[in-house]
Amino acid sequence: MSQTERLFYIDRSIRNTGCVTLDDIMKKFEVSRRQVKRDIEYLRDRLDAPIVWNRYKRRYEYASPWNRLQFADEKQLLALAFIEAILRRLYYVPFFSEQLVQTLKHQLGSRYISIADKVRYELPYFEEIDIEVASALSHSLMESLEVSILYRDASGRESQRNIVALRMVNYGGKWYCVAFDSLSEELRVFAVSRMTQPRLGAKTVRELPSRDEIEHYLSASYGIFKGEPIGTAVLRFHGGAARAIRDQTWHPQQQVEYREEPEPVLQMSLPIHDWTEVLGRALRCGSDCEVLGPPEFRARWKAEIMKMLARAGQENIP
Repeated sequence: MSQTERLFYIDRSIRNTGCVTLDDIMKKFEVSRRQVKRDIEYLRDRLDAPIVWNRYKRRYEYASPWNRLQFADEKQLLALAFIEAILRRLYYVPFFSEQLVQTLKHQLGSRYISIADKVRYELPYFEEIDIEVASALSHSLMESLEVSILYRDASGRESQRNIVALRMVNYGGKWYCVAFDSLSEELRVFAVSRMTQPRLGAKTVRELPSRDEIEHYLSASYGIFKGEPIGTAVLRFHGGAARAIRDQTWHPQQQVEYREEPEPVLQMSLPIHDWTEVLGRALRCGSDCEVLGPPEFRARWKAEIMKMLARAGQENIP
């Protein structure tokens, strides 16, 4: 058990019951009397807790109200346990530090580290990023340094770019970098997985977009409900897809109608700024999803189905 866990226990016991005894702490954590006294000294001398020994009742109490640890309490240890689990997934955190993990384990103690061992973070798909690229972008974020990269666009064309990283975003398992592009002198979004040959410059770039400009740009760049809506998508889900979608929030302004009989059916309406992502979600549900409107969106959905049918026919799939 870690000292952090013992300190929280001592503080919580005093606040909840008015006292804690040496035997309580020793039995709970299987530590020596000397170790418990060191914990008490730490609370008193390092955290300024008004903890005193009542020699008549042979217990520790607070001489006056003290709540420095009240709002941290066990929540801090639980949060650290989940963070420790996140660190094991490099697509959430591209840098792995064994020393940091060991530090967290020491802070958590065996009881709480068992939570981290039982928590997994899994994305439906993800892209790993090169450690040298991640390192260069991180230094650019910290110091506003220009980074030279070889960038391959969605069509496969390569170009040399000089950028200053302003934000890193993991969206749907993919890493993106919102950066100031020296070529266009505008904000651009770059897929980090398409970056190679990073070279970090030595000069800090002073003239960069303001924080408000960056946040406004971000707000219109990610998610099916970001930016100005171009229409309202209407989709109908059947069977298991209907039950699954019933518990999901795709948009804070979505409208949902659901019925269980004679079969589960859910109809969803939501504003969209780009049809591409919501089309992908609809197609992932296969025949359990029908796009009802608007007409241009339904036409795109039908066109994709026809392409799949053509490919199936070409390959003579029975």
